[in-house]
Amino acid sequence: MSATGSEIRQPRQKRSQEAFARVLKAGREILQEEGFSGFTVQAVSKRAGVSVGSIYLRAPSREALLLAIHAQETERMDKEEVWLAPTVVPPGEARAHIESVVTRTAQQMLANSGILRAFMRRGPEDPEVFERGRAGSQRVAERFEAALLACRDDFRHPDPETAADFAFRMLYSMTSRRITHGSDFESTRPLSDDAFLAELARAVAAYLLEPS
Repeated sequence: MSATGSEIRQPRQKRSQEAFARVLKAGREILQEEGFSGFTVQAVSKRAGVSVGSIYLRAPSREALLLAIHAQETERMDKEEVWLAPTVVPPGEARAHIESVVTRTAQQMLANSGILRAFMRRGPEDPEVFERGRAGSQRVAERFEAALLACRDDFRHPDPETAADFAFRMLYSMTSRRITHGSDFESTRPLSDDAFLAELARAVAAYLLEPS
């Protein structure tokens, strides 16, 4: 895909802005419900109540529209990640801090499973989506690792930066696979989202805080 977000012709009039907002919302809903296979300009047009011609006036291709939705959703999720802001961890609170950061980060991913699944599955076939997804993941990783390193003196790992980096890899890999493959791909044993989050938080905290 060669299209970029810059190809979107932003509407100036309020009525046009409202119509294009409906287009983006409709496109997001279709991606969440049906994935990329159901994401067509015709389907978006029907759901948004906006003509196909009007959509093409703003977005010259389905790919440009997809990237506009990707950018919007990435910005929205970035703004939600307030728990990754720098903080001071009181003595004795390292485990609670780590488990909270892990739980809330993975919880946000699961709460956005529909749209993330669409982009994660599209990424291997679409270089632009792949690169944007990688940049977004690395941006979250940096903030996540900084949040964990607020209690680096409690880590038992000899290299705190490597430990924080690996902790994010654990979280991202396991949560992403749950999003793309479902909760019963690796095992037939039932595991609810709440149980998954609790066990993931415990595993990361143990890796960082307990002797190897």
